Amino acid sequence: MSPQRRPQARELLTRQSERILATRYAGQVRAVVIERALRRMAEADERRQRKAMRPAEAS
Repeated sequence: MSPQRRPQARELLTRQSERILATRYAGQVRAVVIERALRRMAEADERRQRKAMRPAEAS
């Protein structure tokens, strides 16, 4: 494995995500922290998509 290749379990984390988890939640990163962040992002995306579809439905 080359030095630039990250372990498979970490492939979906960006370098910035790793840094945030290591500094903000050092020693206490649990699945619930990641799940909460993903849930908030998904809810925001859903709201954004609904808002984008409203004008199209009104026409």
